Amino acid sequence: MSQQSWTPVRLGADKEGKKRDNVSAHILVDLVIYQEAVKKTFQDILDAHPEFRVKEPNETAVPRLVILELDEDPAKTFAFVESVIQEVDGREIFLTSPRTDSSLLLEALRTGAKEFFPQPLQRDDIEVALKKCVIRCHPTPQEPQKKIGNIISVLGGKGGVGTTSVAVNLALSLQKVASSRSVVLVEVNQHGGDLAIFFDIQTANSLRDIASDLSRLDAALLNQILLKHSSGIRILPSGYDDLSSGRLSPDSIEPILKVLQSLFDQVVIDCGHVLDLSTKKAVEISSTVLVVSTLIVPVVHRTKRILDLLRNSGVDGGKVKIVFNRYSSDEKEVLKETEDALKLKTSWVIANDYPASSGAINNGTPLVLASPRSLITRAYHDMVVSMGYGNEDKKESSNWVGRLRGIMGGRAKPKQVQAS
Repeated sequence: MSQQSWTPVRLGADKEGKKRDNVSAHILVDLVIYQEAVKKTFQDILDAHPEFRVKEPNETAVPRLVILELDEDPAKTFAFVESVIQEVDGREIFLTSPRTDSSLLLEALRTGAKEFFPQPLQRDDIEVALKKCVIRCHPTPQEPQKKIGNIISVLGGKGGVGTTSVAVNLALSLQKVASSRSVVLVEVNQHGGDLAIFFDIQTANSLRDIASDLSRLDAALLNQILLKHSSGIRILPSGYDDLSSGRLSPDSIEPILKVLQSLFDQVVIDCGHVLDLSTKKAVEISSTVLVVSTLIVPVVHRTKRILDLLRNSGVDGGKVKIVFNRYSSDEKEVLKETEDALKLKTSWVIANDYPASSGAINNGTPLVLASPRSLITRAYHDMVVSMGYGNEDKKESSNWVGRLRGIMGGRAKPKQVQAS
């Protein structure tokens, strides 16, 4: 492969390092690919897009986009990519490889590559990636869009930390605090999803069924498929378990979530604990990402890797929040040390109450419904309120409550609930 012969040049400078005054309207692309068939596929697709131009062999102009094929030794390519990204501002890297194992995909994202294309190449995947690249390179003012539903993703720092419990109880708390707003709970976990068990429900429809044929996707179909729980929230299990075959296409995630956004005020996603391409897509379009962890050394170690991966893959750090589950008040010092290690302040803690939590799961009744006065339920309530949800119900009822108190004489202060 010709990686080592390809020399990165800083954007906005010529080959002597001088600042250039004029920047081409085209996005110049360098194809660093050793398989001719693969290179020709990219060339043909790029030629069909006037926004892009492929760099000539002896051309000295500076490429904005580099499409790179992984070497037989991927570690060399990843190290090469990291050096290019560190030295050059604004340049983007797309990677491609015939290998598609999950560890390779995650490492590609960790290095900072914007896209990864498994081989054989899928033209639609490349087309979508190029459109995003154009938007990033040539942003244009857009008209204000109609406000749509908010998306909250819940991602586990490791398996067994209670990711599904947090997603379930968060969704129910959103419904309770803002009863006038609609909530849907979606499971995008294809590595052992068990959302239905938490509600003791059985459903013949799932996210997997919708993703298998997106041509049928519309609001009417989703309204028909979504299961309505007695609490008022709607539920969409993933349809995957540890024995399921097949794979959820990342390209199916965004259109499904966009339709759900048009139907619901709040979309809560149970992402499980594996940050694969489908989960990453859900995280990217979410307005808030809750990373769930516990104060156990192996869990903290893997949580740090997840947080680093999110940062390096371009996810906005401002929307990533850390939640520590099963927290005990005597762990304050451990919590502070963990925050220093993760380089992220704790947003919320959820008390450790194993009997109540396990009992709720075993009985198929979520904890905020089974134990409405428990410390854990209060923690979820405070979490929702501090995230800014539920205020509308208060505004709508404040005038009525004020008049009622005035009639009854006296204005007693409401009881203040403190987070534990």
